[in-house]
Amino acid sequence: MSGICALWCDRGKSPERIAGALAAMTGGLTLASEQMETKAGESAGVGVSSRFSTQQIYQDSRILLACDADLDNEDELENLVRARVPKTGRTASLLAALYERYGDAFVEKLSGAFSVVLWDYAKHTLLAAIDGFGIHRLVYYEDGKSLLVASRIGALTRWGDIDLRVNPCAIVNTLNFATGLAPETAFTRIKRLAPGTVLIGSDGEIRLKQYWDMQYESGARVDETRLARELETVVDRSVAANCKNRPFDELGAFLSGGTDSSTVVGMMTRAAKGPVRAFSIGFQEQPFNEMEYAELAARTFGAQHHTYFVSAQDCFEALPHMVRYFDEPFGNSSAIATYFCARLAAQHGVKVLLAGDGGDELFGGNERYLDDSIFETYKSIPRALRKGLIEPVLAHLPGNAGLVRRARGYVRRANMPAMERFCSFQFLATHSALDVFENDFLEELGSYSFLDIPSQHYANAPASHHLDRLLYVDVKITLADSDLPKVTCMSELAGIRTRFPFLHRSVAELSGRIPAGLKVKGFEKRYLFKRAFRNLLPVEIIRKKKHGFGIPVATWIKSDARMRELALDVLLSRRTSERGYFKRQFMEDLFRKHETEPSSYYGDILWTFLVLELWHRQVVDETAKVVPA
Repeated sequence: MSGICALWCDRGKSPERIAGALAAMTGGLTLASEQMETKAGESAGVGVSSRFSTQQIYQDSRILLACDADLDNEDELENLVRARVPKTGRTASLLAALYERYGDAFVEKLSGAFSVVLWDYAKHTLLAAIDGFGIHRLVYYEDGKSLLVASRIGALTRWGDIDLRVNPCAIVNTLNFATGLAPETAFTRIKRLAPGTVLIGSDGEIRLKQYWDMQYESGARVDETRLARELETVVDRSVAANCKNRPFDELGAFLSGGTDSSTVVGMMTRAAKGPVRAFSIGFQEQPFNEMEYAELAARTFGAQHHTYFVSAQDCFEALPHMVRYFDEPFGNSSAIATYFCARLAAQHGVKVLLAGDGGDELFGGNERYLDDSIFETYKSIPRALRKGLIEPVLAHLPGNAGLVRRARGYVRRANMPAMERFCSFQFLATHSALDVFENDFLEELGSYSFLDIPSQHYANAPASHHLDRLLYVDVKITLADSDLPKVTCMSELAGIRTRFPFLHRSVAELSGRIPAGLKVKGFEKRYLFKRAFRNLLPVEIIRKKKHGFGIPVATWIKSDARMRELALDVLLSRRTSERGYFKRQFMEDLFRKHETEPSSYYGDILWTFLVLELWHRQVVDETAKVVPA
C-alpha cells in the first residue's frame, strides 16, 4: 500500500492534533517497508507513503503539495513554467510551479497517470485531482468541519469520528459489476473522485469541476486510410513515451495474446529496436488457457517470453492478500491472473509493465457492442412498420417455440431501454431482489437500482451515436471502476508500476474522432484498429474471437477441496448471515445449482459473494477495532 493523503480542519484544531492525525492517516496508506513523510501547516497538512519514486511531497511558504504522478511530459511542463526545477522531488516541485502559474487549470497540462493534493495557504483552499481515466484514485470525506482526501479508504478511517456505515448501493454494485461504481464507495459517507475531476474545498464547502472527458464526434465522412495511418502513429508515439526514462531491462509488457497486448508488445519492439520482455499467465484447465496466442505474438516479435501457470493452490494462498489490498469489495476474478503475471515480471527484475487496457472501450472491441448493434438494426426500421405490422403479426402468430419464440425475444430485447438491454445479463437483471436480499436490507437500499449510474453515464455521454454512448459507459465502469484498479492494485502488490499506452490523451482523443461505423462495421469489431495494425499483428490474432480473460474460479470452487471448503465455511456461516444482507435459502440454492449444473455461471456468482464477505471480515470488522488519532 502506498499513496498520498491530505486533511483540512477548522481552526479550532491545534497544530499538534493536525500533525498527529496526519501521521495516523499516512500510516493507513503504508506497508512496514515503506517510507512515510508528512508536512503540516495551520489547519491542514499532506502526507505520502512512498513505495515508488513517483510519490513525492513539496512545501514552501505558499503551498503544501503531495503527488503520486507518473507523467510522460515533464520536459514540456518545465518549459511551460520557464524555470528549472530541482532533480530531487522534481515532479512535486514542477506541479507546485505549474499551480503558481496556472492555478486550478494546471492539471489540464499533465499527461500520464497522477493524483495530487494541494493546500493553498493564502486562499485557505484544499485542492485534489486525478488523471482523466482514473488510473490513480482518490477518495474523500467531508462533514462541514473537516475535509479528508486519500488514495485509500484505510487512511480515512484513521481520522476521528468518521461515519463508516457500509453503503448498501455498493453491495448491489459489487454483485452486478464485480466492483463499486464512482462516485459511490463501500461506505455511505465516503465518496470517490471521478476521473478527470478536480475537487476544491474551501471554508467547509466543496465543489467538483471536470477538467477533461472523452469527446465523440458525430461521424462525418473521413478518409479511412489516412485515419488508420494516424492511429498507428499516435499509438506508436504513446508506447515510445511510456518507455521513456526507463532502461528496457526494467520494462516489460503483459501479453495475453489478444489484439491490445500484442500491439503493445509489437510497438515496444519497434521502440527498443530489439527483443522486449513479455509475461503471460495460463491455466491447466484448458477452456481457460489461451497461451498459444501469447506464444504466437511472442514468436512474431522475437520477445523474451516468460510464462506461469496459476493453480487453485496459488489462488487460495493469495486470496486474503488480494482482498485486503483492494480496499473495497472487488469481485473481478481476473485479478488473480494479473497479480501472478506482475509477480512473475517482478521476479525477473521488471520495474514497469505496459498494459493494453482501454483498447476495447476506445475502439469497439467487446462482443456486446456487436450484439447490441444487431438489436439497433431493428430500430432503424420505420416505427410505423415495426408497430403497425411486424409486432402485431408476431403477437398473433400461433405457438411459442422455434423461430417464432426467437423472433419475439429479439423484438422484446430490441425495444428495451438502452441500459436495461446492455445490462440485461447482470446479476439483478436475472435474479429477483426479493429472492436474494433480506427485507431490512431492501428497505435500507430504498429506490436505488443497479441501472442508475450506468444510465447517468449513458445520458451524460458527450456523443450522439448509440455505440459511442455505450463506449463511454464502459470507459467509466468497465475501465475506470474495474480494469484499471485491478491492474494497478495487483501490480503494486507485486511491487511494480503499470502504464497504459492506449490511455494517453492523444490516443483517446483520436478514438473519439473515429466514426462509430468504423469501430464496429457490419459484423466486425474494432474495424479501423485492425486495419491500422494489420501489417503488425499476426492474422490469427486479428481474426481471433474475443473471449475475455476467463479465470477458472468456478471450477476451483467445485473441484479443489480447499477452495470449496472455504466458500462453504464462509458463505454459509452464521457470521455472514448475521450481516443481514442475503437470504440463506438463496445462498444454499446457489451452492446446489453450482454442484449440479455444468455451467460456470453459479460458481462465478459464488466467487463474488465470497470476496464480498472476505472484504467485510478484513476491512469492516477490523476497521471497527482501529483507534482513531
